[in-house]
Amino acid sequence: MRHTTDRYLPPDRETYLATKPPTGRIIVIAPTRAACETIELAVGLHLDTFLERTRGDDLRRLAGSGEGFGIVAGTGTGKTLAIRPIAETILGTETLRVGVVNREREATPETPTWNVVVVTTGIARRWFQDGDIQASDTLVVDEIHQTSAELELCLALGKRVGCRYIWLSATVDPAFYSRYLESADVLQVSAFDASKAAKVEVERKQPLNFLDDKFLQKLARSERGVALFMPTRASVEEAAEWVRTRFPKITAAHYHGGEPIRVIRPFLEGVVPKPFFIAMTAAGQSALNVPGLDTVIIDDTRFTNLIDRGRNVLTRVHLGANEILQMAGRVHGRVEGGRVYILSDRDIRFEALRPTEPEFQLAGDSERVALTCAGLGVRADDLDLPVPLDRAAYRKALLRLEERGLIENGRLTGYGRAVEALPVDRAWGELIVNGDDELLPALAVMSGIESLHRMTREGRDLEGLVVRGSDHLTAYNLYADAFRVAGYIGEVYGLPRHMFDAERIAHWAEQRAVLVKALEDAALAMASVYRSVGMPLPQTLPIAGQVMHRKFADLLARFMPFDLVIEEETVDGHEARVSKTSVCGSWGAVAGSLRYFADRHGIPRAAIEGTQLSMDLVRQYAQRHPPELALDAERKHSPVLLRRRVTYYGFELSRESEPLTVFSDEFAPGARHLLAEAAARGELRHTAVRRNQPVVEEIREVWRRLGGITPRLGQAELTAWYESRMGDARSWEEVRAIPMLLDRRDFVSEAQLATARALPGAVEIRDRTVSIDYDVEEHDGGWVPVARLRLPEKLARTIVHEELPVLDRSLRFMVPRGQRGSVRADDLLELQDRLDLPFTDEERAAHDARVSRGREGREREVRGHGRHERSGGRQGGGPRGKPGKGGGRHPGKRRGR
Repeated sequence: MRHTTDRYLPPDRETYLATKPPTGRIIVIAPTRAACETIELAVGLHLDTFLERTRGDDLRRLAGSGEGFGIVAGTGTGKTLAIRPIAETILGTETLRVGVVNREREATPETPTWNVVVVTTGIARRWFQDGDIQASDTLVVDEIHQTSAELELCLALGKRVGCRYIWLSATVDPAFYSRYLESADVLQVSAFDASKAAKVEVERKQPLNFLDDKFLQKLARSERGVALFMPTRASVEEAAEWVRTRFPKITAAHYHGGEPIRVIRPFLEGVVPKPFFIAMTAAGQSALNVPGLDTVIIDDTRFTNLIDRGRNVLTRVHLGANEILQMAGRVHGRVEGGRVYILSDRDIRFEALRPTEPEFQLAGDSERVALTCAGLGVRADDLDLPVPLDRAAYRKALLRLEERGLIENGRLTGYGRAVEALPVDRAWGELIVNGDDELLPALAVMSGIESLHRMTREGRDLEGLVVRGSDHLTAYNLYADAFRVAGYIGEVYGLPRHMFDAERIAHWAEQRAVLVKALEDAALAMASVYRSVGMPLPQTLPIAGQVMHRKFADLLARFMPFDLVIEEETVDGHEARVSKTSVCGSWGAVAGSLRYFADRHGIPRAAIEGTQLSMDLVRQYAQRHPPELALDAERKHSPVLLRRRVTYYGFELSRESEPLTVFSDEFAPGARHLLAEAAARGELRHTAVRRNQPVVEEIREVWRRLGGITPRLGQAELTAWYESRMGDARSWEEVRAIPMLLDRRDFVSEAQLATARALPGAVEIRDRTVSIDYDVEEHDGGWVPVARLRLPEKLARTIVHEELPVLDRSLRFMVPRGQRGSVRADDLLELQDRLDLPFTDEERAAHDARVSRGREGREREVRGHGRHERSGGRQGGGPRGKPGKGGGRHPGKRRGR
């Protein structure tokens, strides 16, 4: 196992804790690496802001009060710049020593000298696990409305430690954060100028239909700056290209999370002449200010992860009020003559929109919660999480991590700590810890690439770089080729990193249709991994071929840290199609990232891309279980079977069954127990079973009528009785020869039988015969006899307590409703209340079952339709099934299920 070091924790923890100021440190949690740099710059500036002018005294008063508080302020008011006066007031000094720790900048020996530490959410969570953030520290959370699983976990960890929270947010309803973080006050600051209110129009058009010649001609003749906010990377690229090709006089550009910020720096610096047009995703609109912007177009669409049975399902929904207000707030109330267009298929009253509470993500990341709790040695119940945790998904994640050897007895194992120390996802961490040095360059690069699909654009050119059956290694080859063409080893913040010549990499990326930002992120991940394992960065990178593919596939098959799909089915039987842009085939096993999305019918669908494994390799590392006994009661000859199974991470690869005619010493007790259980259920084909059934029912009825004073003959007791009668039988033939006749007198005496029969089986109420069913209920470890009256519904609705019979036991009630089931209750008033309800319990259960079956039927129908559509197969690797240079799925024939 490879030794790893967490480079983002203070190198000397004891010195770090011993040198903290008396007031504690200011720990600023930022949502992104770029935000860290912005905050570091802001803390060193002394600028006159709207927030300082209007609420500066209140800000310092709250900062000096020792209590937590929040700031809700719109863009341009200076809330981030307010971190400086907050820190000065709390620390009691204007000498702020600021340091940043994020994926680009490690903790250093100078870290103990900092009194203001700026970290990203993931680093903050690591510091909590290491005990580096203590109760005396003040946590300043910037852009708290940008929710993520890591941030939500940090909020709960800070509450557990007892830290003071100061939180900053843009457009959001502050009620939840104020309550959850126990804030003394919330400063709500708005720079809205009513005289600059924008004209808002809602139009039922698609974005490209809205950007017609009439609108663009008007824009070309005007002096306006236009921003279009759209949900996807492809859509913003398409919109910018649409404008650029039709009206070259309009300066058009796009920006999304896959692009480096430098592509729109001229817009941010205000040097682009009007008219201009810029299309951005939500990642762009949240934190960027574009000078000269006076027109905003909002596509009322977003893709968000909704939690469905513990799965993150990517679903297309409308924008929330917070998003619309924040996007429109770029011009609304800020610039004269502002215009806002909302493109939506619903009626929106903009003036009626109000901020709402945030949407949280933690419920879909149970594995992260389990690893964090194990690192701290606490239960998930001990954390006051901002959103209820899916307990079933959490238990499932915890069990999986225990089986993988990362967690034991609620704590991280040595293996788990080595994996957690790496700055990568758990799955890649396991491969890096277990892989050899020859695979390390590829593993380090692949750990920083989200997916081959997210790394490339449509029309990609993968010629000469495709590794058939592996999206992972194909993505690595793209990086290796880019480094060969334009790469060198440089330094960033004093740390070595692969870097790229801007001109050459731009030309290469344009030819290959690859995102430069994805390459830069992979370079950062590679540098982080190599520093964590204590090795120098490689000077050259080999192109992956069949040899590396075999070694990587072998490593995957041995440890299998990813999601696994075999024959396009998950381990729980749901369909998971191989992604359209994958270079894997649909046959065999594919290990990678399983992503869920909602289709046009709203049904969750799954897609996977990763690396294909041969079934021979899967069988090589499969688990061969010890032989186990099974029973097939329908078999006349030898119903006991000996079953052998071969499984691979939950998938059953093979199962062989053979009749066990003779019970060996190893299997004889288990075989007799299986036969006894089947006899107790009335399923065993033995002459005594049918003959004993009336006697068994009589003994049980006496037990119920006498309130449990006779020996009980439930399923377990009857099983034990049959097993005792089998003695030392060594084969099915010997068992069949044993009489095994049940004698009622062994359980019930004649006097007890007479007493039970003497109890009434019915009573007369209003000249109606009402049947009595006797039963026994368990209360406080003892048996309590009850009598259940089977009442007609008309009688049950009008009967009163005085009309009920007086028996020697408590009464229960039941009203049969034929095929609709029955209504049950423990007392008369509860029964009559339930009769007024529209549905019985059985009807509700049947309705839920029908809904579930209907959903599964629709899923099967849609899946079948999808199979029919793609039955011809796709040989090429071009977009949407078109043949191209990118390579495609393996042309091998798909196996039947």
